[in-house]
Amino acid sequence: MTLLPKFQKKTLSSSLTLALLFVSATATASTKSPMINSIAAFSPDITVLGEASPQSVVHFQVALPLRDYDGLAKSNASGKILTSKDLADRHLPTQKDYDTVLNWLTKQGMKIDATTSSRMTIGASATTAEISRAMGVHFSKVKSEGREFASADSAPAVPAEIASLIKGINGLQPHLHAHAMMAKPQGATTVPYYPIAFINAYGANGLGNAGAGATTAVVIDTFPLKSDLTQFWATTATPQTLSNISFIQTVPGTLAAPSGEESIDVETASSVAPSSKVRVYASLDLSFTNLDTAYQRIISDLQNGVKITQVSISLGLCETQVPTNEISTDDGFFAVMSSLGASVFVSSGDSGSRECGGRTNTTSFFATSPNVTAVGGTRLLVTSTGAIRSEVAWTGSGGGLSTLFARPSYQPASLGFTKRAIPDFSAEADPNTGAYILVNGQVTQYGGTSLAAPIVAGLVARINSARLAAGKTPLGLMNSRIYSLIGTGNFRDITSGSNGGYSAVTGYDRVTGIGTPKLGTLLPTLVAQP
Repeated sequence: MTLLPKFQKKTLSSSLTLALLFVSATATASTKSPMINSIAAFSPDITVLGEASPQSVVHFQVALPLRDYDGLAKSNASGKILTSKDLADRHLPTQKDYDTVLNWLTKQGMKIDATTSSRMTIGASATTAEISRAMGVHFSKVKSEGREFASADSAPAVPAEIASLIKGINGLQPHLHAHAMMAKPQGATTVPYYPIAFINAYGANGLGNAGAGATTAVVIDTFPLKSDLTQFWATTATPQTLSNISFIQTVPGTLAAPSGEESIDVETASSVAPSSKVRVYASLDLSFTNLDTAYQRIISDLQNGVKITQVSISLGLCETQVPTNEISTDDGFFAVMSSLGASVFVSSGDSGSRECGGRTNTTSFFATSPNVTAVGGTRLLVTSTGAIRSEVAWTGSGGGLSTLFARPSYQPASLGFTKRAIPDFSAEADPNTGAYILVNGQVTQYGGTSLAAPIVAGLVARINSARLAAGKTPLGLMNSRIYSLIGTGNFRDITSGSNGGYSAVTGYDRVTGIGTPKLGTLLPTLVAQP
């Protein structure tokens, strides 16, 4: 059975329709089990051009499920941090299962591109003809955002004994990719903020802590220019150095020139916590397969003792456009990162309550994962002394309810939701106030929740630094610690503004979450927690 929408089926030739029927019949007649959640229906903006070339090479990943995921999620929600050994013994896939899947792929003639220490994925590649023979997949040639791809329009099928060991097969639709959550000013603007504005507004100044010992991992497709970083720090009087920045390319190839997102993330996170370190994980592009490779590298580094205390991800895509196996795979990555002590911060989106467009309230994944802290956006105005003059909800702040994830235990039932609600909390994101950013030597002004996420990552680097100095573990999943603080002096409750479908109200709301941080109170509160 194919997953092509009706309007696209009409564009297919009769010979292609017969080919699809043949593939479907073959899969049905065999003992194979279809992995129907490994692909998603083509969205209306995808144009089907015909059949894909049988020699087109597709890079994909076979994902194995975590053992006792519910137990791991519960552990994360309780604030517990695991050792690498405990994680491997209790939750990571077994070596036996991993070897079984690896051997099956090899026997099918697939090229093995990468294996992982966590045993969560196996990277492989093959031509569309080889994948079709092994898994009964049909590939179409499609056009998306001006580019052409060989992309699957029918689900893969694998032997039942292999299906029982794997979560899904990701990457068979390479036209799918995440988007950066950065926004440029529209209309009248103010002078963009330097990092000191965020440090002052959110109460981090004067605490005697600038993030020493904490490290933020930034996931993005390419590196910022080193010259941009040093000039940015000099202009903004930030006491940061390149010796604190590591550049890790996780996928081979020629990286693109900076386009803005990488500069927003690194310049902001490194300056809000100028004594902290930043590790930039470049994935070559924003395809889910390559981003997954970057996530796996972060997990490997955590397993090997690299002290990553925060992860900042300013990326996402309409939740309903992502195959559910891809979603559960990435959620598993975030669960593992959190369990090893890394607080994962994800931009909630820049399209308000309608991330998928149209007239329906929808949300963005990766933000809807219950194992990340989704960061929404506000419009921040400060006085000449740096104090907050006003802070309201930004109209573009992504927020709403997940269609997939149930309400996690850390979100109180009294909120009245049965699904995961986002965001969790917020920071400045309005591009018309925005931040001073340097890209390719040019001064620019940017906002969006792409700005809010690294602001929060920098602020939490200061908290994690204080916890480490006190001999405690890093925070891990921050959500487990903050929902009990609703209505206290740890967060500024944002009670005005709207993102279209929802309005900011007293207490939690689906525009700004529980509010914006007040580090003068929040830092000692979280340092005092176990």
